[in-house]
This record gives sequence, C-alpha cells and structure tokens, in this order.
Amino acid sequence: MKPYVIGMDIGGTNLRVALGPQGEEIRHFQKVPREAVLTGESPAKELADFIQDYCAQHGEGARPEAVMIGFPATLDRNRHHVLQAPNVPGIDGLSAADLGRLAHVPVYFERDVNLLFSCDMLDLGIPSQGLSVGIYIGTGIGNAIFYNGRPLSGKNGVSGELGHIPRSGSGEICGCGNLGCAECFASGRRLSHLRDTYFPSLPIGRLFLEQGSSPILQDFLEEIACTVAAELNILDPEYLVLGGGALHMAGFPLEALKEKILAHTRKPYPAQGLQILHSQDAVENGARGAVALAWALDQERKAVLQGLWNVQRREVQLSGISLSGRVRGCQGRV
Repeated sequence: MKPYVIGMDIGGTNLRVALGPQGEEIRHFQKVPREAVLTGESPAKELADFIQDYCAQHGEGARPEAVMIGFPATLDRNRHHVLQAPNVPGIDGLSAADLGRLAHVPVYFERDVNLLFSCDMLDLGIPSQGLSVGIYIGTGIGNAIFYNGRPLSGKNGVSGELGHIPRSGSGEICGCGNLGCAECFASGRRLSHLRDTYFPSLPIGRLFLEQGSSPILQDFLEEIACTVAAELNILDPEYLVLGGGALHMAGFPLEALKEKILAHTRKPYPAQGLQILHSQDAVENGARGAVALAWALDQERKAVLQGLWNVQRREVQLSGISLSGRVRGCQGRV
C-alpha cells in the first residue's frame, strides 16, 4: 500500500471520508450518516474508532500519514480545537491532539467550507490572486473568504460566520444560542421547517418542483439573497461561488436567486463585473479538499521536523560532542 492520508468532511447530516494515496486521485470514498459515527457521548473516541476501522478496511491495515477533518464549526486560530459547532451536537471542545493520540496518527482540523471552496476554486478555474468568496446553503450557511489563495481567519480564527449575522426584531433562537441569526431564515434547516409547516404532505425533494412559485419559497429565496448581498457589498469580491445541498435540490431556481442577489448588490460596484459561479458540489469535494490539505500539512510537518533535526545535529557538531566522538572517546577509555 502506497503512503496515504485520510480526508474527512463532517456535516450536520452526513460524514464523508476519502482515502488518498500520494500523487493520486482519491482511491476510496464513503458517505455515512453522521449520527451513525458521532452520538455526542465521546466524540474523540468515536472518531478514533471510525478512523481505525476505515483504515483497516480500505488502507490494507497500514496507518495513514495524516488525517484532515473539516467541521461546520468555529475553530481556534491555530486549528487545534473545535470552539462551537451548532449543527453537530457534542463536539464543542474537541481537540486534534487528543484525537491524534487515540487514533495514533497526526490529525488536523479545518473549517469544512474552506476545504470545499479550495476544491471549487480548482475545478472552476478561479485564480488564487485577489478576493473570492464561497457561500454554501446546506444544513446551515457555510462561508469561505479567500484572499490571494488563503482563507481569511481573523484575530481569533472565526471570521466568515455569515450565517450568524443578526436580524433585528427576531425571536428565533439559532443553534449557536443567539437570537435571529441569518441561519434561522436562510438555511436548509429553515427550508425543512417551511416544508413541515406549510407543505407537510410533500417530500422535501419535490418542494421546488411543485411549490417553487409560492410566496413562502419566494420569501425564502429573498432571505438567501439579502444575506449573500450583504457580504458582497462589504467585501467587493471578484468571484462568488454558490453551492450547498439546498441549491442542488430538484427544481431549485438558481437563476432567479442570482437575479435577486444582484438586485440587492450595490451599483455600479460590486455588482458590475462580479462573476457568479455554481459549485459543482460533487458529494466527495469536501473530502477531496481534506485529502489535498492533509498532504500539504503533513509535508510541512515533516519539513519542520527535519529542519529541527538538522539544527540539533549542527549544534552538536559545533559543540565538539558528536555521537561518533563520544563513541571514540568511550572506546579509548576502555
């Protein structure tokens, strides 16, 4: 088995995992219900057990070089801990170091949306130079902001939480604990609530096919458009990528959403010249991004370790107490 890494994309509904040998496309991909792995009782042990079982089945028993996990969560700036994950109960406080010790492999964390957007930039041909944003309407709202190829993280590592922009006068309680966040009105969770309330007999997958013109769903589109336009008016990006499970539902009026977004975007700029693209949203994209970043970070880690070893060896040589010198000295005294 060639050296390989594991990439995982943990969402509010599903967990996606891929195995990626070095220099190759992903070799194996699997999607499982998130609740089948994470029950909320002991997330570090549950994830470690899942990683080890997955490697035993698909990695020919070999240990991976590294594991990268993307979360729909706020992480600390150094990406060592999950601070808050409103859509994945029980993982707040999860530590990459603790998980790594249990799984016996280096583990890295990243915001899931940054992994997804990295894939989209590559697949859609978006240049790394300049400012680009990705907004993904899934269970919640995912938001990636990249400048010159790197995600903006902010002082505490929690920038880009578009889903938690507050709306005045609302008593809706968000999963984060605040009142009136954008996710309460412009997310997959909101769409499920609208279906349960107004169209209970209709399968959610047919919602836009049969009720797309209803005022209820048109208002839902308006909520998404206003939320997206707020970010565009603040950041003035060159590219906007729209994606997420809700936008890939059968019959979803994507062009109508784009028109609504542009209607709320300031003229002439940033509306003029803004390129709005549609995420390919392949189910494995988050895991693909995780695999790619796992290899990059693992190479950085090994380079740092090699650099430290070279420095230590050089210091030993300069001090005149190299290991070979010690051995010769001992032999002379025997």
